[in-house]
Amino acid sequence: MEKIKLLAITHHSKKNINPIRPEAAQIIGLHNSGMVDVTVLCNPGSTLIPHLEKEGITVLTDPLNKKLSRSTISHIRRLIKELNIDILHLFNNIACSNGATAAIGTKVKVIAYRGQTGNVSRFDPSSYLVMLHPRLNKIICVAKAIEKDLHQYLWGDKSRATTVYKGHDQSWYQSNPASLEELSLNKDSFKLSMVANLRPRKGLDVFMDALSILPKDLNLDVLLVGADPKNPKIQEMLERSTISSRVHALGYREDAPEVAAASDVIILPTTKREGLCRAVLEANSYGVPAIVSDTGGNAELVSDGQTGIVVPPSDPEALATAIMKLYKDRNLCSEYGIKSKQRTIEKFNVRQGVERTLEIYQSLLR
Repeated sequence: MEKIKLLAITHHSKKNINPIRPEAAQIIGLHNSGMVDVTVLCNPGSTLIPHLEKEGITVLTDPLNKKLSRSTISHIRRLIKELNIDILHLFNNIACSNGATAAIGTKVKVIAYRGQTGNVSRFDPSSYLVMLHPRLNKIICVAKAIEKDLHQYLWGDKSRATTVYKGHDQSWYQSNPASLEELSLNKDSFKLSMVANLRPRKGLDVFMDALSILPKDLNLDVLLVGADPKNPKIQEMLERSTISSRVHALGYREDAPEVAAASDVIILPTTKREGLCRAVLEANSYGVPAIVSDTGGNAELVSDGQTGIVVPPSDPEALATAIMKLYKDRNLCSEYGIKSKQRTIEKFNVRQGVERTLEIYQSLLR
């Protein structure tokens, strides 16, 4: 059987390999399947490059720094024709707007990646450069909630949107938990962690308000990865918790998964527009359960009452109640962690992502 000729287009900064592990693993898995001839186009200096080249994958570069670039569009169009590409797989918005436009007038099948709910409108012209681009044959969503959300905006065939869960590999999560010796943590404290920033939809304010509701004599420590301790707005947010001495803003760290591994529970209180949160999958892979809000793909990550707890979004009282439940019952917390790790292995592995993507490629070409 002749191999499928794939051109995958993506863009990544030089920081932190962790966010791109599932994407790189998928591309490498397609290459290693023996059924796909993979070429990757990415930005110069992308952290993907050494990982892909090590596997023998052809990597080409383009700045990929504009939503619509005449030179990038010409470059992609030339590659489609010269390499006789069957599938054009576009992994972010810049790749989508340029790649789908370059595909106009060619026979190549075009697939876009969709990682979160919301931010699409039939009345917004910019949406027709990405998720509503008329040249897209398929949109691969990372969660069923995202697929369902996208259905309300798509014209015509709604089945163009489908779901493929990103795959994680247990071999990525064998490091020791992060050393927290530099922090003044209470002895045997119950540790809550969150990958935090100040974007309102991430729900840091909801978390801080939940902390303010909890009894003040709890032996708690809170670890906020990504929260800049020098930022006055972060300091204001910490004061909002009413236990600011126990809330530790750790700033940017490359060992975010290992910080989660050193925690008892990870918190994800997103208020809207969530995808399939990598931080939760990383924590679960270390056997750490999560408390998440019921938005986007969160409820697909966590089986409520089995592997963690799902609470309503923007509800500090419900979040505080969930924290207390696991604080009071450490055996239940540990049980959730064990089950969450097993669920990640079974449901969110690399193999299922590669196999499902191959099925989509083959169905388009049929």
